[in-house]
Amino acid sequence: MKSTVVALLLLVAVQCLALGPGTTAAAKPRRTRQGDYLNRLRGSPSSRVSWESLAAVEEEETTTKATGRPAPAAAAAEAGRKEADRVEALPGQPSGVDFSQYAGYVTVDPAAGRALFYYLAEAVGGNGDGSSSKGKPLLLWLNGGPGCSSLGYGAMEELGPFRVMSDGKTLYRNPYSWNHAANVLFLESPAGVGYSYSNTTADYGRSGDNRTAEDAYLFLANWMERFPEYKGREFYITGESYAGHYVPQLAHAILRHASPAINLKGIMGFCFHLASCPCG
Repeated sequence: MKSTVVALLLLVAVQCLALGPGTTAAAKPRRTRQGDYLNRLRGSPSSRVSWESLAAVEEEETTTKATGRPAPAAAAAEAGRKEADRVEALPGQPSGVDFSQYAGYVTVDPAAGRALFYYLAEAVGGNGDGSSSKGKPLLLWLNGGPGCSSLGYGAMEELGPFRVMSDGKTLYRNPYSWNHAANVLFLESPAGVGYSYSNTTADYGRSGDNRTAEDAYLFLANWMERFPEYKGREFYITGESYAGHYVPQLAHAILRHASPAINLKGIMGFCFHLASCPCG
């Protein structure tokens, strides 16, 4: 028995030597990740990435479609899906709720199977008079992290219409909810955060700031096909933590694409973690 074990160990050792660095193909250069940016900003001694290589990766990851607008077929597929996304009531929701809620997925890359999840809490008392120019504004909320859920944090712990009771099963109204003044759209971004996902596993290692901004823009363009009453409505982008990066980069993408449907009026981003957050 001992001789058999020894023989197996020797065989494993020989295979390991055969697969050693001297006989393997040249390793592919390590792809720069978002974490490399953070390490560099924090002065981590483990970072060995030059600013030139970081810029090259950012340029490589930028979406290069001529207009950046969703294909007509993709936009058309969104029309008429609004009612399918209507939320009649959240689990444990209190009675007397006087605003509409919607939640669902918007595909931003059909080939990769990448889709972003949203939750919309329309304004208390209705979202306006039906006129896109006179209705209450649309406000997009983004949590940062990177990796924080806008549904779990922004909607349920901060500015959303409800709070979770200590029993973990019932909700109560948040008297300071931002949907008293606006229609608040919470977006889980990028793919892999919260309920947002991709069917292409490699996407989870490639979600840098440029792709995050481009996906968020495509989300908005397609989402407004599903909710056409918000086209031309005053639109604001807000967020916290690492969204101090997401907010201005999404605003830049919107201005670059110059979509007449997205009437960007202002942005606001802030950070509570000044000692550790790059946006501080």
